[in-house]
Amino acid sequence: MLIDEKLIKLDANYHSKEEVIRNVAQLFWDSNKLNDQEAYIQAVLDRETELSTNLGDGIGLPHAKTSAVKEAGLAFVRLQKPIPWGDQEPVRIVFQIAVSNNSANLHLKILSQLARKLIYDDFKEKLFKIDDPVELLALLSEATGGILK
Repeated sequence: MLIDEKLIKLDANYHSKEEVIRNVAQLFWDSNKLNDQEAYIQAVLDRETELSTNLGDGIGLPHAKTSAVKEAGLAFVRLQKPIPWGDQEPVRIVFQIAVSNNSANLHLKILSQLARKLIYDDFKEKLFKIDDPVELLALLSEATGGILK
């Protein structure tokens, strides 16, 4: 399963992009999805230097495809307050993706499914308001055609 309740943080109090990335890496580590936590963090940070993953509308989508990943994962973080994310507007919602080098194009499939839903204001509004991780999982599963299982 790509995401479960342990990979969801609602109303987290993080203050920087790196703090979000590091804390999500810890969630992935605790869920046994990483071989090497620091290498995964560095891969995500390196990816961020190539091109910002700020999608606009307060949403960031950091990701990395690296051998530091044991099992693919998706985490969802909603921040209490927006934080700077590159040179664009601040971010309050973060979807962070971890995939291994031998996962073919799984990260592109996840990105594509999420991007298709993130163009809809009603979907984004639900992400900003939902308070129950179980409801969030159901919303994401429905929105991505079950790819998250």
